[in-house]
Amino acid sequence: MKKYLGIVVAGVMTVALTACGTSQPAQEETPAQETQAETSEAQEAQETQVANPWRECTEEEASAAVPNCFSAPEGATNVKWSIMENNLEEYALSPMVQMQFDLDGMSFTAREQGTTGEEYTDISGMYYDWALTDDATLANWADGNMPAKVSVYVGDSENVQKCEWFDIETGYSYFVGVTAKDLDGFDIQAIAEQMYDYNKSEAAKIPDDDALDPATLNEQESSIEAIKGYSEESAPSIDTTGCNTFTDIVDKKLEKGMGYANVTLDGTDVLLVCSMAYDNLDGNMAAIDAIIFGYDKDGAPYEIGKVCSGGTAYPLAVADGKLFTGSNRWFCKYALTDGKLMMMEKASVQYDSEGKEVYFYESEDGGDYTTMDSAEAGKIYEGLYEEMTNGEIVNFTVVE
Repeated sequence: MKKYLGIVVAGVMTVALTACGTSQPAQEETPAQETQAETSEAQEAQETQVANPWRECTEEEASAAVPNCFSAPEGATNVKWSIMENNLEEYALSPMVQMQFDLDGMSFTAREQGTTGEEYTDISGMYYDWALTDDATLANWADGNMPAKVSVYVGDSENVQKCEWFDIETGYSYFVGVTAKDLDGFDIQAIAEQMYDYNKSEAAKIPDDDALDPATLNEQESSIEAIKGYSEESAPSIDTTGCNTFTDIVDKKLEKGMGYANVTLDGTDVLLVCSMAYDNLDGNMAAIDAIIFGYDKDGAPYEIGKVCSGGTAYPLAVADGKLFTGSNRWFCKYALTDGKLMMMEKASVQYDSEGKEVYFYESEDGGDYTTMDSAEAGKIYEGLYEEMTNGEIVNFTVVE
């Protein structure tokens, strides 16, 4: 929309300047005035450049920044990628990735970004009095079951269409839109469906499900080691050198947009620091990742461990002195034992070739649970879900 507003403003300025020119005789600028004008123009250009939050990037960079990234549809030309890494909007949970391309004589813009809540957030930047908004289901995305909305605007000089959808499993919002003089008979939904790229999907990162049994899938996707890997990638890394207290960590090490919270785990006060917090719409600034700090025997802060959840539908929570994380496939209960973070319980679910749930259970308590059957593990899975959802969501203070 900024582009459209810029065109309108430019036109108004042109008319205004023309009107001024007809009412007063032109005056020749002095060298000092010319120098001042050049300086002002240079300053304005510099300010505009600094204010631009976008930077150009490669397709590989964009795909690495967001999960399940899209690709340009077949036949697209002039494909350009960019990324906004410091989006200060309250709903932003990740960088925003943008792809622009031309197809059939029209120019398109597509975006993806991690957002708060459990439904689509408007990241389009298009603000029109939409004449029509219809529900749709996108082919390809989410195995052909992705809910979406298609909006249409019909104006005197331009027509606009946009398609928006939200991936509940990842917590990412998507958008693709086009503006043209005539869009009669055009279907933006078809463009959205063509943008799906299986090779960029999370599913493509593991072998074909048909070739693996649920136990093998669980080992790859939802094992204790796999979840630890997700946590290491998601939670921030902080060097506590020069910090003697939790307050020092907050004051000296945290950057704008990060969050911190003091909680008690198993009777021990700890500090949780998240990479980014979001409004959970219930009075809390929630988060889905955290690095945890405690005090060692000498009274110095040290890193206890890292945790993460699989999406904004599962914010970090505490119940009965235990820390909980979760996703669509697993739930974890963490305990603090002898100053170390232990995954006390982890239950997960996979699906067999007939779509039937198969549950698994693991723990770092030293016990052997390999013989636990699916039914018993399923009860624990449901129990962990209940504990987490009934627990207290960790409320982070955001660094301003």
